[in-house]
Amino acid sequence: MTRRKQTKTGVRRTRVISLRVNEEEARELAGLAEQRGVTLSRFLIEAARQAGDIDKVRQDAEQGPVVRELQHIRTEIWRIGHNVNQVAHNTNRDLVVSAEQETSVVASVREGGEQHP
Repeated sequence: MTRRKQTKTGVRRTRVISLRVNEEEARELAGLAEQRGVTLSRFLIEAARQAGDIDKVRQDAEQGPVVRELQHIRTEIWRIGHNVNQVAHNTNRDLVVSAEQETSVVASVREGGEQHP
């Protein structure tokens, strides 16, 4: 009976998983493992763990503190825009003047201009 290899942590691997690949995929996987100086088993295990980490990284990117801060900023900008619209609406509403009021304002400006040479 062959002795099972130990991992770097000292835990024995007792399970065997079969994987079907074509010749090109087999060469690619073996080449990638060799480039990193690890066995094919170690390479595949680490690749699987990194794939799991990608999901965590994606989740952190979607729900992390930077995203929450940007959402807060977006909300504040929306509120500011809403306030600006209210100010513009109120200003435009208050600018409605009658012809008499307009004539009175023009007369007042003319009188004021004559008083101050």
